[in-house]
Order: sequence, then structure tokens, then C-alpha cells
Amino acid sequence: MSDVPLPALSYPNLEYIATGAGTLTSPAFKRDIARTRFPDADIYANLDDDAYPPPRWLEDALRVLAEHPNVAGAGGPGLDPPDQTFWERLSSAVLQTRAGSGPLRFRFWREPSRDCDDFPSHNLFVRKQWLDAIGGWSTNWNGGEDTLLCARLANKGGLIRYDPGLGAFHYRRGFVPGHLRQMFNFGRSRGCFIRAGEQRSLRVMFAGPLAFMFGVAAFACTPLLGVAPIITLAAGSTAFAAVALFGHPGPLDWRLRLMLPIALVAHHASYAAGLAFGLVTGTRKVRRDPVNAPEPS
Repeated sequence: MSDVPLPALSYPNLEYIATGAGTLTSPAFKRDIARTRFPDADIYANLDDDAYPPPRWLEDALRVLAEHPNVAGAGGPGLDPPDQTFWERLSSAVLQTRAGSGPLRFRFWREPSRDCDDFPSHNLFVRKQWLDAIGGWSTNWNGGEDTLLCARLANKGGLIRYDPGLGAFHYRRGFVPGHLRQMFNFGRSRGCFIRAGEQRSLRVMFAGPLAFMFGVAAFACTPLLGVAPIITLAAGSTAFAAVALFGHPGPLDWRLRLMLPIALVAHHASYAAGLAFGLVTGTRKVRRDPVNAPEPS
């Protein structure tokens, strides 16, 4: 599917849909177009327009779903494309650290299999019977529509099976300004969900970026509390070195390692600012599509 027509595609067993919906239409609405167009499908596979699958992606998904017949769907980590730019790789590096993503790092790095009740739609398979049971995507929410979908599935007992072998390549946005703007928007949506009382958004982990920034601010104020500047400098240098050397789980360009500590602070600052904004305003720009859009709950 695409907003506008693309050059003719000649792959077997492929039907291409030009939605004509435009960029002001929510991703959820476009995904429901596919659901309406192919009502006899057993499984719906979702990818973002900045992601692409490895060769055996569909076969791997069928294997995972066959091994776990009671789950509503399946997903896997977003993997680094080999041709990402330096600034896109910095965004990836931040997301792949415990300090950057906390308990949600499995979305960006291969970790052991598990069931989860919230998973991003950039690499998500959903069974037809579960999607039909909740009325499809059915939301105009722009940013966080996958959270709402997974919440409605989980409310009916449907979980998503995460499998590290079900990865898809996913381009990150360049760190400045793309990644930071995206983190602000993610935080803003989460803040709106918290204010609306969406239960899974009330988990302590979503307050992590705010706590992180309070910690950074408190550390920066230690000289005002009588702590010798040399002690503050030594502690800060030690923390910087520890994050640079040990913060990322895999091999990493030394330039990315040097930038990682500062990038982590900017990453959390953007998310925390968006979270606070969403908590205060309780609003998030909604795409006006002709669907019956439920409120976050």
C-alpha cells in the first residue's frame, strides 16, 4: 500500500493498493483499508514505510504463530539496515541500550522470546479473528495507534508473541532533529494516554525518562549544595566513560561511543518534554478519517 501510485510492480502473488489518502491520514486508517480489501486473509502483516523484511520474514512469522496458536499476533525487533547514515546509527545506538530503552530494549535488539501486550506496528503480524474481534484498527489517533490496538487486544486476552528471529530492517531517523522530534511525539502520546487513564501507560517504566532528567538536573546542581567541583567533575567523567565504554551491548564505532552519553541525555530530555506536554494538555493531533474512533481507555 502507498499514498500515491508507484511504478508497476511485477512480483507474483502481489496486489498493490494506491490509497490516495495522503499523508494527513492516520496509519491505522490505511491499514484498515487492507483489512477491508482482503477480508479472507488469515493474518495481516504490518510494516512501516521505513522498514523492509528479510527474505524469510513471512515463513518465520508463520512458524512463530503456529508454535503459539493462542496469541493474537507476533512481532520481532527492528534491525539496523547496513546502509544507515552516521546520524541514523546514533539513533539506533541510543535505542539499543538499557539506558535508552529500559525494559523495552527487546524492540530494538534481539532478546529472549516473550509475550507482550504492547508492540510497535513497524513489524507486527495480527491474526484476522483477533482483529475482527476488536473491530480492526478503528482509530484516528496519530502516533500510538499501535498501543491502542494492542490494549484492545489485551483486554480480550490477546497477546503479541515477540520472537528475536522475526526481525525486520528498520531505518531510524537522523538524530537531530528527526529522532529527537520523534521522541517528543512518542512522549506526548504516552502523556495523553496516561492522562486518559490507559492502564498500560501507567506503568512505572514510562516515568523513567522524567526520573532520568531529574537525576541529571540534581547532579548538575551538586556544586550549589556544597559539593566540591572536582568531585562533581570526577563523578561526571566516570559516568561518561562508563556509558561510552559499556553502555551499548554490541560492537560500535568509537565516534558513536563518544557521542552516546550526550545523545542519551538529549533522547530522554525530548521524551520527558513530550510526556510532560501530553500530561498537561491531554491532546494529540488526531487525523480526521471516516472511522468510528474510540477514545484511549
